[in-house]
Amino acid sequence: MAVVKFTISEEGVSVLRDALSCLGKFSDEVSLEAKRDQLALTALNSTKTAYASFAFTTARFFSVYQYEGVGQHRERFFCKLYNKLPFEASPPVRAKFDRGQVTNHWSISSRTLRQLMDHFSPGTEYLDIHSDDDQFVNFTCFTEKVAHGDEVLKKPLHTSIAVERDEFECFEVEEEKLHIVISVKDFRAIVQHASIFGDDISASYSLPSQPMQLKYDGAEMKCEFLLMTVGERGAPGQKTKMGRANAKVPRQQLEAGASRATSHAPTPARQPLQQPAAQSNPMPSLRPSISRPSQRPPPATLQDESLFVPQENEDQWEPVHLGEDEDEEDNARLEWDASGIPSNMNMRSMIANQTTSTATNAAPELPSQFEPSQRLSDVRKFGLFGE
Repeated sequence: MAVVKFTISEEGVSVLRDALSCLGKFSDEVSLEAKRDQLALTALNSTKTAYASFAFTTARFFSVYQYEGVGQHRERFFCKLYNKLPFEASPPVRAKFDRGQVTNHWSISSRTLRQLMDHFSPGTEYLDIHSDDDQFVNFTCFTEKVAHGDEVLKKPLHTSIAVERDEFECFEVEEEKLHIVISVKDFRAIVQHASIFGDDISASYSLPSQPMQLKYDGAEMKCEFLLMTVGERGAPGQKTKMGRANAKVPRQQLEAGASRATSHAPTPARQPLQQPAAQSNPMPSLRPSISRPSQRPPPATLQDESLFVPQENEDQWEPVHLGEDEDEEDNARLEWDASGIPSNMNMRSMIANQTTSTATNAAPELPSQFEPSQRLSDVRKFGLFGE
């Protein structure tokens, strides 16, 4: 009988624990196969639809490893481990996979698949992997409806996520719209273990009802899984082959097409900009502000650059009377000269003209001189008159 003695290193304990945790999701029985240069752990589920294998190199994960074979066990020794710790010598069951019949292959990051599987409900049973076009690969988890008479034992559940092709390292499918259905429970266990090391998961398969191989390599460790599949065949003769370098090209073309469509799209008619009304500079009055309900606003522009309001525009202003009678309504008022040009007229000439005009046709009760609307001392601060 062969004798195997080994001591697992600190790093090997952690790796072996993760492997046993993954194998425990496939079967309660784990087969141990020892060779001179490696130690393998395998498991086969009770329905024989899933097979898992972990092979560890002895140089890295074991501080001490001794193998002494005798007779027919000179090269390897195998046994089967149970949860109750006793073991029995029995040949391990190995699942065979014919790589020559593989027609479909894809590879993707395990962390990407881990994020994908987190969106699926734990109650789902099946995972359907298929591609409908050259841009996306659909991962659909579903649960079939189970009913007994009128009583529904299990409600149907359907969740689908589309993954872009450029997320895959490579994607080669012989048939378009080929549906491959596997067990969600087994696939989730594989993805959870692979995400610990962050390696890429490679899938190889041919047709539905044929096994699918999932594998990834860690540090001095090889992991292989075989899952039974069902599904529907797609349209034969339509082959899709896309790598990561080629997968980004359609997206760039799609973005370019979208930008061209945007550039050639008819530009919506702009609303005509409302031209702001020509606003003249406000003309501040030199007289005190008096609120009158009947007062009308001043004209928009001042045609006359004189210091006084022209006679034709005089009717648009109501005179300001501070303690005077209403019969002095024709008196002129001081206003602001927006031009800034000093007027040639002065108060003396204006008073003389006013006296001459009123002497001929004015009533005897009219005043003999022009009454200012505001004291001259009050308007000197505006710079209109000299000192």
